Amino acid sequence: MYDNHGYYTNNNIVGKSGDFITAPEISQLFGEIIGLSIYSLWKNTINQSFNLIELGPGKGTLLIDILNITKKFPKFQKSLNIKLIEINDDLMKQQKYNLKTNVLHTKNIKWVKDLTSLSPNPAIIYANEFLDCLPIRQFYHNNGTWVEKMVNFNKEDEAFFTENKIIQDPTTLSFLNKQDHNNILEISEQRDNYFHQICKYLRKFGGVSLIIDYGYYNNPNNFTLQSISNHQRTNIFDNPGTQDITSLVNFKRLIEIAKGHNLNIYTFCSQKEFLLSHGIEKRKNIILKKCNNKQKDIIEKGYERLIDEKNMGSLFKVLIVTR
Repeated sequence: MYDNHGYYTNNNIVGKSGDFITAPEISQLFGEIIGLSIYSLWKNTINQSFNLIELGPGKGTLLIDILNITKKFPKFQKSLNIKLIEINDDLMKQQKYNLKTNVLHTKNIKWVKDLTSLSPNPAIIYANEFLDCLPIRQFYHNNGTWVEKMVNFNKEDEAFFTENKIIQDPTTLSFLNKQDHNNILEISEQRDNYFHQICKYLRKFGGVSLIIDYGYYNNPNNFTLQSISNHQRTNIFDNPGTQDITSLVNFKRLIEIAKGHNLNIYTFCSQKEFLLSHGIEKRKNIILKKCNNKQKDIIEKGYERLIDEKNMGSLFKVLIVTR
């Protein structure tokens, strides 16, 4: 997924012309509420020069909305050192173009490949639909043993799932056996390791992490791996490297990791609960007063999609962690 030929390093993947649309692409309301939330978190927990770090910024839409809505807070904007973590060179170029076009001051925006090359300042680290992209391992319990689903190839070099690797590693077995007697489990060591890095940074330098992604707290006891191309679900083995492959994020696991670093769980809730409690409806009504009928329809549809319990409102979760 992440080498030089991987999906996230080589494709135009976000937006109507890509494979999936993220919340910032649906409505400016999302980015504005996130921006106001980040400002409030900064004012209450940092209130000095800090790193604003976005993981996987897509087209830069979310950051643009954050910067535009916080223009009214000059002290906040003067305190910003913006770091964008991006591995896709094409997206990086698009981000630079979009930010230069939509934001007046971009001198304090820098692009980096990972968290290790950041200056030692307090930080607000935020990510929207980032952790779901990291690789997972799948396990199921069968006749008293744990078995891992693997991928194999037939004589025609076509990939398929095979379920024949019995888990004998003591560390993995110990972890699996502690997971609430579920018969099906997904584990992402890369996701865990990335969140460990975030927590270590916050523990050392201070700040806040804000994670938004689709996921669960209680294990659904089924496999969640899926692939998407042109906004449609596809066969996961079709056209390797050219479609989006994701899985639901285990937020219970993230919370366990954060607590293991002696961090505080500031917020954990659904996207609907978060957006409504932070004033998205009031913000929508303010914007509607300045819109024509066509614009009003777009704003209303975007708003409903963000908070709809049958769609993004319930499936997406928000986790805020502080030192």
